[in-house]
Amino acid sequence: MVIGAWTRSLHHHDACNKVNHLPEPQRCRFVRDTADCRDNMYLFNYLTWHYCHVDSRNKFNAFWSMLAMTVFASYIFWMMQISVGAYFCPILKVLADTFRMNENVAGVTLLTIANGSSDLFTAVAGMLVFSKWGFLVSMTQSLFQHTFVAGMVILTRPFYVEPCYFLRDFGFLFLNTAFMDFIHKRESGITKLGAIPGALIYLVHVFVAVIDQRLLTARVHQLQKIEDSEQQAEQLEELKRQTELGVHRERIDLNASRGSANRHLFQQFWESLFRFDKDKFRRGSFGVRFYLLVKEPMEMLLRLLVPVVDVERPNHGWSKLLCCLQFIIAPTYIFFILLKDVSVLGTAAYIMTFYIMLPLGCLIFWRTRTDTTPKFFRFTAILGLIAVIFLIFFLTSEVMAMFFTIGTIWHLSQSFVMATAICWTINAGDLVASITLARQGFPRMAYAATFSSPVFGTFVNLALPLALETTVRSVGNAFTAEEGSYGETACIFVEVGLVFTLMSALTTNFQMRRACGMLLVVYYLFFLAYLLLLETDVIHAYGVDD
Repeated sequence: MVIGAWTRSLHHHDACNKVNHLPEPQRCRFVRDTADCRDNMYLFNYLTWHYCHVDSRNKFNAFWSMLAMTVFASYIFWMMQISVGAYFCPILKVLADTFRMNENVAGVTLLTIANGSSDLFTAVAGMLVFSKWGFLVSMTQSLFQHTFVAGMVILTRPFYVEPCYFLRDFGFLFLNTAFMDFIHKRESGITKLGAIPGALIYLVHVFVAVIDQRLLTARVHQLQKIEDSEQQAEQLEELKRQTELGVHRERIDLNASRGSANRHLFQQFWESLFRFDKDKFRRGSFGVRFYLLVKEPMEMLLRLLVPVVDVERPNHGWSKLLCCLQFIIAPTYIFFILLKDVSVLGTAAYIMTFYIMLPLGCLIFWRTRTDTTPKFFRFTAILGLIAVIFLIFFLTSEVMAMFFTIGTIWHLSQSFVMATAICWTINAGDLVASITLARQGFPRMAYAATFSSPVFGTFVNLALPLALETTVRSVGNAFTAEEGSYGETACIFVEVGLVFTLMSALTTNFQMRRACGMLLVVYYLFFLAYLLLLETDVIHAYGVDD
């Protein structure tokens, strides 16, 4: 897995960026044989393509090689944006509504865990091994999430945040940042008494958020039993707004069966798969028409790969033939992404998955109708969420492989690339999902996730590996871990950024206005400018002596 490979590169004796110090004829063999180079590629080996098939001594050829990777990365980012906006967000809304979550709890739990699932997968695949990059990854993700992403959410749709929720989420993020900074600065090292509490912060955060909603729901039920008064009615209406997500469900008539079970089967399938906007194409300019033509094949592929249950559409978007195919295709490519190199009895694991799911697809076709939505269809949202998470993870891994190649070619330090390009790639889905949810009227859910996602990222990338290192691998001895100059710098920026956020909320009476969002976005851009000066040795990082 590419994300995990970045953090494990410390363990290789030959770092891939040494390739630029070798004579030209030796570079191709180096990128083929070096473990660090191989591990940071995913489906396609961009390093081999550049150093073995492109004459990098010719600057013109090298430029076009870099440009091609940049254009391809942009196309994949576009595909990620469509995946998140059209599939990830509707599925999240359905699940949050199914579990009767309000916006805040959905942001702290569903949105956070779904966004951070790629980190969790790669951490588990890497056996939760501690890496020297863990602190830098956690701090830069915290800064990006809580300044840039939060700022973009506020700029997209200003909103009022409940003071109790804001202060609770702010407190957990500040505690998480300060505690990790504290245990890394201890001269005696990190013991299990220091590492274990850090791993509990996110779990306690989720527990408190769920309890808050339970207490809120109990208060609503209590007010509903009391005799009505004007003041109590206003309070009840306000509390009910906090407990509901506000999703409108289309009613389904389960007795609408008529005629053949496969009536209009292929027409229903084609209308579900092909939704080309002919009117917009007819009225649009050349640029709009070109955009629609390029976009439609990508969207058709995504509609085939990702099952979607949209409760706001007629029949919740049910299509009999499409559902049968998705129950076969989705698990197959999920296992391809997870276990593409694993074989069972001489057969690839994903091929075996295809054979297993084929009878299930046939059973669904046999037992369902085109004109009636089956009862099990609502649970398809769970498969859809897993499918879109793995699809985004696959696209993210491919983009990270390209960024690794570009960073290697440009002689950039790993710390700088980790703090910028890799951080952006890992959190690109979070950014798109948050902005999309804000546009659809759920800014509080997106904003809550900008507090809890950094805590969850630290839990996966730093806290859990440290807890295992101190309790299992180091047999109770103190474990020495360093922040690094870039990590300490990012940590200080996170803490100052949190102070800016608190002051913004207090001075606007918790009305998150566009001025607050602009402040956070500009602050993150200032951090990027600071990193550029660090990389070019114009200034020194925090914690480094002159």
